[in-house]
Amino acid sequence: MDMRQLQRFVAVVDSGSFNRAAEMLAVSQPSLTRSIQLLEETLQASLFDRGPRGVVLTPSGQELLPRARLILSERDRALAALRSLTGTQAQTISIGTDASFSMQRIPVALSKLAVSHPMVHVTVREGPIGELLDLLKEGTLNLVFGARSPALDLGELEFRPLATETAGVILRADHPQAKARRIRLHDISDRWIVPVHPALEQGWRAMFEEAGVSVPPVAVRTSSLHVIKGCLLSGPFVALGDRSSFADEIAAGRLVCMDAGATRYERPIGLFARPGIKPTEPERVLTSLLTGG
Repeated sequence: MDMRQLQRFVAVVDSGSFNRAAEMLAVSQPSLTRSIQLLEETLQASLFDRGPRGVVLTPSGQELLPRARLILSERDRALAALRSLTGTQAQTISIGTDASFSMQRIPVALSKLAVSHPMVHVTVREGPIGELLDLLKEGTLNLVFGARSPALDLGELEFRPLATETAGVILRADHPQAKARRIRLHDISDRWIVPVHPALEQGWRAMFEEAGVSVPPVAVRTSSLHVIKGCLLSGPFVALGDRSSFADEIAAGRLVCMDAGATRYERPIGLFARPGIKPTEPERVLTSLLTGG
């Protein structure tokens, strides 16, 4: 098994057919087919089933795919790190982030990294933390920054907590309850926005149950912070969220974050990484900037 075989295997998966993969790699189809056959012989397993709509991974192929992506990613990462030592080639860091980091921490850290390491290029992908961790496991992402909920399955990944995120009730500054010192949940009959996340919804429900208040119906479910902000600013909505994600709107006096007077949902936020992988120097610097070190 060699790198070329793995690269061709991944190309077939991504393109969905041997023909398209051969065109993408600029090789003949017989050469590509032979590479896959040699890989299957080495592994003693069939990797593809041919169907009317193209090739489909077998269970063995599904098992190999994330590992193949990780091997190829680490190869590229090692080559880039070595070449960057000469100072003649830019190095790329691919990171994932959820809303906890993307709104405040990541932009500040990246601005400082751009000054101290001008040859480093950073690719940032924002999304649900579960999807980002899958990309981290297969090597598409080098690091992931975000919140760890109790229901999150890390598998073999490592987590380094950096801070604790505490949620409050987010509402418009002109809301009748916004002037109160402490919001009373039974006074909020507005339309609630709840993230599409089991642990967060559980924390939201627990807030009412602990206060002895009936849990209101959910008006909107979304994982988009932009949608949540838009609804809060334009309509009779309220949401449970952390102050940092709404810092700009709060500073501008458009939204407020209030203590509900109940046990608030807390979760650690920090760094997710693959174990045993030595971080590159720019990755260490970026992590240090995010921790304030």
